[in-house]
Amino acid sequence: MPWLEDPLYQRWQLAFTNALHRRVAADELKGPLKELMRKPALPGDAIARMLMDFRARKHGSEDPLLFAYARLLASEGYVGTGDLLLALLATSKFAKEEDATQPKRPTSGLPSCEERMFLLLAELHLTGVLPVDSTRMNRTTKALARWLHVVHEREYNAQLESAGLHALDMFAYGAYEALASLTASIFGQQSFRAVSRQPWWEGRRAAVVREMRNFDTHVLQWMQSHWTGRLQTLTTIPPFVEVGEDGRPILTHEQILQTLAQEGDSSAVRCRAGLYIWLSACLCSRPMTDDLSMLGYLQTRYNGDNQTLIVQLLHASFDLLINRVLSAQPAHDVKIVRSFICNKLPLLLALLASFVGQVILETCIQSAFLSIVMDPVPPISAGSLEVTEMLKRTRLEFLQACALHGILSESTIGSVLQEPPMGLPKVPKYTKEGLLNQFTNNIGRLDGLSAELQGMQGNAGAVSLYIVDLIGNLCASKDTMSLKSACNILIKHVRNMDVVMHYTQPATLLVPLCMLLKDWVHDQDQSEFTPAYEEFASILLFTMAVLHRYRLTSEDLGMAGMGVFVFEILSESSTSTALSELDPEQNQHLAKWLEGLFATDDQGETSGISDEVMRQCPPQAFYRLVPTLFEQSVMACKSGHMSLSTLKSGLELLLEPFLLPALVGGLSWLIGRSWEDHNDVDVLLQILDKLLRPSSSSAETQAMHRAVLGIIAEPLECSLQDLLRKRPDKSVAHGMSALLRQYADSTRSGCSRKAEINKWAATGNVTHDLRHAVKDLISWAANATPTAPPQYQHQMIITMCDLLGPQAVIEVFLCLMREAMYPATAIALDVCTSIVCAPSPVSQLLQQHLALEMSDSRNLLDKSVGEASVLVRLHLGVESQLVDHQLEMPLPLPPQQSTDQLMQDLGLSGSAIGADVGQVDNSAQALQMTDDDLHAALEQPMNLISATAQALPGIEPGNVHLEQAQDFFGELGMNIEQQALPLQQMAPQNSAMSMDGQSADDDIFAGLDMGGGMGDLVEDDFNFG
Repeated sequence: MPWLEDPLYQRWQLAFTNALHRRVAADELKGPLKELMRKPALPGDAIARMLMDFRARKHGSEDPLLFAYARLLASEGYVGTGDLLLALLATSKFAKEEDATQPKRPTSGLPSCEERMFLLLAELHLTGVLPVDSTRMNRTTKALARWLHVVHEREYNAQLESAGLHALDMFAYGAYEALASLTASIFGQQSFRAVSRQPWWEGRRAAVVREMRNFDTHVLQWMQSHWTGRLQTLTTIPPFVEVGEDGRPILTHEQILQTLAQEGDSSAVRCRAGLYIWLSACLCSRPMTDDLSMLGYLQTRYNGDNQTLIVQLLHASFDLLINRVLSAQPAHDVKIVRSFICNKLPLLLALLASFVGQVILETCIQSAFLSIVMDPVPPISAGSLEVTEMLKRTRLEFLQACALHGILSESTIGSVLQEPPMGLPKVPKYTKEGLLNQFTNNIGRLDGLSAELQGMQGNAGAVSLYIVDLIGNLCASKDTMSLKSACNILIKHVRNMDVVMHYTQPATLLVPLCMLLKDWVHDQDQSEFTPAYEEFASILLFTMAVLHRYRLTSEDLGMAGMGVFVFEILSESSTSTALSELDPEQNQHLAKWLEGLFATDDQGETSGISDEVMRQCPPQAFYRLVPTLFEQSVMACKSGHMSLSTLKSGLELLLEPFLLPALVGGLSWLIGRSWEDHNDVDVLLQILDKLLRPSSSSAETQAMHRAVLGIIAEPLECSLQDLLRKRPDKSVAHGMSALLRQYADSTRSGCSRKAEINKWAATGNVTHDLRHAVKDLISWAANATPTAPPQYQHQMIITMCDLLGPQAVIEVFLCLMREAMYPATAIALDVCTSIVCAPSPVSQLLQQHLALEMSDSRNLLDKSVGEASVLVRLHLGVESQLVDHQLEMPLPLPPQQSTDQLMQDLGLSGSAIGADVGQVDNSAQALQMTDDDLHAALEQPMNLISATAQALPGIEPGNVHLEQAQDFFGELGMNIEQQALPLQQMAPQNSAMSMDGQSADDDIFAGLDMGGGMGDLVEDDFNFG
């Protein structure tokens, strides 16, 4: 540095030394400085270095005149921001090799020199005293990047060396906050964007961006600064983004999303309608309310806020019940919701009670019922009394079930009901283990026990888990005789499986059955084969009935590609095989079965199926031949080789319990056969009449026959209606069609009813009803007064996706989000997010469409900012709700093991969980943990308060505007509304000391080295590598 020996430099140094000794105010130096500048000018970096040499040594107090002189020199243009920053760095402890884990703190208790200088420069830039001139920003940019790099390296290395135990001292905290404010005050100004036209900027841009991100990520975020994220936000706008040949910024996909997500109202709410929508989807088709699914989603949605979770879960449950009643849903659908409330909810609350405590749980329940409408229908309306009584009865049954599981006291029940404490009914509490011990060896008792599935006393969960375990145990032990008896009992009321599915997943119940049927061993050495066929038939029919009820596929059970027998016959049940395509063994089996069914003696009576026929043909082989058997039989009758009476007499054997499931394949073949092309309508109708109206009075046979009709009723009824449209003279089909309509509710597929679809189609504007339904949800959630929920059915979403496609449905959501007015914008986002995340067959389609829209950056930029921002916020909202709640087990586990695994996955494992889902440990040792306990480790912010005094005005983050949105997206061709995006609204608590001078009595020179030792300042450009 040749100017160190320059007499002119020494003259400046002498002038400031005398000024400091004589306590000359800064304003009084203006004249002398002008005189000095008339001489050959001293470079700004030399002046700045000369001034910084007057810093206190050994952590003494800084002379206030030092900052007053710096303000004067900068405002008069004698030194630049870059000059002062580089000189400050050269004399700072940050430029020295020190152990950052053992910082040397100033003894004065005042802000550090670095902090005060940063705040001074930030103030000058924000007030316009130092304009941001792109032609003079080269040195300033280099100086800021150096500071960011040095601080980042110092602190990040200290964090690594201390294994995360490094504690930041308060003086460094204030300096880093001030450095962040200075960086934002310069780089965030609109005029700084002009540096993109400077030749030096392109070579330095990437390094500057890297230093800003590193400083933000590893320093500001680590110390929990109010400036966290501001510098990273700056790097997403010009001039920090790369510019293409056309002069337009080149943005990464993440930068586009981050910027668009900040547009509009970015607040998040958990509105009442959100969980109501999700629960409606859970119960609209196959119940998806097993512990794994529910607790996973709820913990994700409420982020551990268990008290709000409990209140809103009760709200959503009763809102759904009210909706089912007011929308005139079938009685069974209403009963399913009531069963969920009275049997499932108490078990979930028992799990949550272990973490919020019973007192808090009781308080949450009382609070929830204050906002639940018990009289949703006006008193003068028809049926209002019945609705109110049903809701009150459900409330009472729920409270009594909670008492059964030990989570509510009698006094609390009285408080909720606003009545004196009442005696609880004497209901025994079932547990899965207890039921297994009592009834495993007495399958006949299952008939009476299964009736408990329709009860509302809180025991349905234990009974359901008992049934699932019983089926699994019998399959594992291959006790097919007992399993046949259990299946015959359960098949009487297949609809009860809706309750069982509240507590398990389909794979847990059905995989053992499917594997047993697949690996069935046909023992040809036994003396009788009818019992074995009966066992196979009962197990097969129950499995098919459950699979059909929920429209389950091999993929749903995780059995795709495994060659599972039951799925093969269901998929091939309507397809016959040509005789030429049958192998010799199949031809032999078919001939034997045709002979056994239709061969007659001299009196015209069929001989029946002999043991020899069944000995040679395993049950699986028989059911695969059924469509071909029906085809050959009808063709023989049509061609005159067999009389119609013989055909009907032979097929009547298929109504026997040991062959009855064959009707599924036979009737499916008939459904697939054209009524016109084969000229055999009368024969087919005669067959149908015989097979649809069995003459057997056996309760077991009738139950199995009803199960068969439930499987084929819908397609067969449609086929008969098609025949009646073409051949109205076939009036016999009317009676058959009426018979089949009784089984219209045999499936729970989640699709809307045909009448509703026809109504929507008749309007000519299918999306109108969808818009109306979603808009009603938003309005209802925005209403602070508790009212009855709107008549929303999640089946509408499923049907609309089928009719319109996922794109049209998403467009309706986006349009409603744009139309929503503050404060309903956040509610609209939560409503639409909940619909997309709801568990239903179309959710994945909606999510995939959103992801596809988001993956196309060009498509986002072609939209207006309003359209693009709501799309991004909806996508991010969906992603946030899908992060954790899809907790899948690699293999189906017993229900309690699934629950234990879930509790571990959620970090909620505790000793208070009972031996099974149906048993809660209420002992004194039960774990009691409040919400604060759960999150104490996450809720401890660092108390790093700067020791500075009152902050300089005008340098809060909220006052540093990025001014990015309008011009930035204008360059990208986006239609943006007129608005500027502030860096943030939260202000850091930095402060600075007054720059006024002190009295002459203060010993301000203590520790002040007036010598010339200034160290070395390297002048070559900074190596950002």
